[in-house]
Amino acid sequence: MSSDRVTIRQIAEMSEVSVSTVSNVLNGRTLRMSAETLERVRGVISTLRYRPSSIARGLVTGRTATIGLVVAEIETALFFSAVGALETAARAAGYNLIVCHARGSRDEAEVVTVLRTKGVDGIIFIANSEAVDNTHLTELPAAGILAVVVNRRRPGPEFGRVTWNDRSGVAGAVEHLHDLGHRRIALLRGPRSRDSTRERAAGYRRGLKNVGLPYQEEYVRLADYTADPLTWEQATSDLLDLDPAPTAIIASDDSVAAVVIRTSQRRGLSVPGDLAVVGIDDQMFATLLNPPLTTIRLPVKEAAERALEMLVDAIAGQSMREVRLATELVVRDSSSPEPRTNVS
Repeated sequence: MSSDRVTIRQIAEMSEVSVSTVSNVLNGRTLRMSAETLERVRGVISTLRYRPSSIARGLVTGRTATIGLVVAEIETALFFSAVGALETAARAAGYNLIVCHARGSRDEAEVVTVLRTKGVDGIIFIANSEAVDNTHLTELPAAGILAVVVNRRRPGPEFGRVTWNDRSGVAGAVEHLHDLGHRRIALLRGPRSRDSTRERAAGYRRGLKNVGLPYQEEYVRLADYTADPLTWEQATSDLLDLDPAPTAIIASDDSVAAVVIRTSQRRGLSVPGDLAVVGIDDQMFATLLNPPLTTIRLPVKEAAERALEMLVDAIAGQSMREVRLATELVVRDSSSPEPRTNVS
């Protein structure tokens, strides 16, 4: 039987159940249904190759089974990698995904307006942790649109939020380097405007405190990964010109870490023999560097998937919540696998 001719009533008749029972199966309301009934109805649906009309369902439920995804830096490999994972997860959950790119509040406000006209059931925002104007987001709950933010300040209690623990990630990197015998550990900071930069700086201080090392301002330099790479090289050179110079550097991200390695090697230093280097992100090229880069892996894909799960649950009537994921230190050759002689 052709799927465009199949009706819920026909499925009910063949399954010997009511139309409402078939409707409950199609909409996932099966908690009070017997396993035998559920299996029988699903068997008929499969046999008839029935596919529910999203348009018809939308007229009944007021939902479109469509979710908007707004990405702040879609050209960034780290964020772009989450898009594919999210699209797959959305499809598995029965939702279509509309992907949009918005850099800055003005772009985002325009994108939100477009998504509202599309009648999306909810929106997921993947951000870069930069503080932005949330005025256009605070209007979403009144419009009946649910939203979850990733790596961004929560606009209000009506919103879900998923983020990761940058502070603990950097603290763990400091402790790892200390365990290897490093006592002069430097930090290259990221953009001043981002919450992640402040969290990582706080993690650096915490890590030093945890291992009993003093905080030394001269070992902290700016290496804004959104700026010219020549500035990263200069920041690295400034650190290596210190007396005494650091024996380990935690970079603001993997791209900056790659420049740290290159700059150090051009100066005749061995990585990790003379200088250990740790990045942040765990981008795809990290394993291709020479040496392969030790880095703090950010759970961006997992965060996107958790955001979708939270949004789908909220559409089904559950309350929004806030989730903070752990980061993971991925140890590779750029930080020596063997403890080095302590250098005071």
